[in-house]
Amino acid sequence: MADISKTEKVQLHAPALEELRGVLQTGLGANFAEVQVSVVDCPDLTKEPFLFPVKGIS
Repeated sequence: MADISKTEKVQLHAPALEELRGVLQTGLGANFAEVQVSVVDCPDLTKEPFLFPVKGIS
């Protein structure tokens, strides 16, 4: 039987948040009349209104 579990590791580009913000702003701006994209700290998702049962998203 052939080994189908072979994996290949590749290096992916992880853009800076500000670079990503600019790309989203430009792309969305081409399709919507008003767009505002911001980079902000994530709220505590264990509190209202989210009430996730544990901290962190894996």
